[in-house]
Amino acid sequence: MEPSLGWTLLSRDALRRAETQLRDDVEGVRDEVGFLALHQAYADRFFPGTSVLHTRLRYVLFVPWMYERVAMHSPRDRVVEQLQKEELELTRRLRHLGAKHGVIGFRNYPKPTAQPPSMIYWSALSAWRILKPLASGAAPSRQTVHRAIARRGPRHQLHDDDKQLLVEEEPLFGSLPRPPDEWHSAKEPLDFELQPAERRFLRNCFLTVSHPNSTSTLSLLARLVEHQVQLSNRDTLWSKKVVKVADAPDSAALTRARQAAALSAIGRGVYAAMVEEMRERHDGLATEDKHRGNLVAVCDTHSKAAMALNVDEIVIDAPKMPEGIVEVLRRTQEWLAGNRLDVMALHDIYERAEYRRKGRRARLIKSVAGREKRAEWTPTDSAAAEPLHYRWQQVRQLLMDLQGAHE
Repeated sequence: MEPSLGWTLLSRDALRRAETQLRDDVEGVRDEVGFLALHQAYADRFFPGTSVLHTRLRYVLFVPWMYERVAMHSPRDRVVEQLQKEELELTRRLRHLGAKHGVIGFRNYPKPTAQPPSMIYWSALSAWRILKPLASGAAPSRQTVHRAIARRGPRHQLHDDDKQLLVEEEPLFGSLPRPPDEWHSAKEPLDFELQPAERRFLRNCFLTVSHPNSTSTLSLLARLVEHQVQLSNRDTLWSKKVVKVADAPDSAALTRARQAAALSAIGRGVYAAMVEEMRERHDGLATEDKHRGNLVAVCDTHSKAAMALNVDEIVIDAPKMPEGIVEVLRRTQEWLAGNRLDVMALHDIYERAEYRRKGRRARLIKSVAGREKRAEWTPTDSAAAEPLHYRWQQVRQLLMDLQGAHE
């Protein structure tokens, strides 16, 4: 058979499903029935601009500094190519620190990574007002900035007799601190230690980060910076020092977030236990009881906090929360308060929730497609159920970088 070429056309629905799956992977939350909506709602409320892919704070300066260098020296038709070279060079100069210190692209080098720093930190640059907005007030995309740099053309601009630019170009970023001397020397290694001027600049940026639903109210992220809360790797999101600086609305939201995280842990445990049960009971496949056995421990650990949640109050913090996931939480709570012996009592509500998200890829549906998906799944494919984390580990590291903490 001779090889042939053809076009594959993806529907908008297929692209939307692919984007959803990629988003779930990026957020680091296995989201079979919709718990990611809770994770994102609370994470975005408390910590605007953050991502689960964030590693170290100094990247929000490295990225603008790279763009400034690209804007000064790159031909207009090679902006993307030059930016990729800059990011690879940045990885090279940070590699001496090792992967455990959060060097993006460490394992891929010398090949480019699929998620470079300029992509990972772009939302932060906008949310923290480092990237200048468009005239409309909207945040420019990376592609918009790339096109703007390309339109500027060569850097041989016209000057007047006093050597001042005849036409000044609008800066892409705010008044950034100057890069350190070693930034300009390719032979010098770099690190994540913030210089005093950099720390002052970023502190001021954080202090402008408002609550996503109220520009006049500081976010929890800003309040943690404002009160100079000293954090360590042992501090949780529920630590007294964190709760203490939250205003009244965020304090109440933190309580609900903790309870919702506990109930979601049980829900994720229920899902995995249910798939095990269906493999064995419905499909006749011998299946170890990793998740069914673990569900008992998950319920014992998290039931008190999970039962304290008023599910109807979630809409206070997440007005756009899909009703489907709210109903899943409500029914899970009812199951938790009653007879926990039969996990299949929750099958119908979980099946509907998963099918809405995944269609024929759902594992809980009683169909040939569902049977095939369950046959491909093994208990080791799914991690033990844990509470939602709301990006706290990443945020804590960023704040520790700001305060200069070393652990």
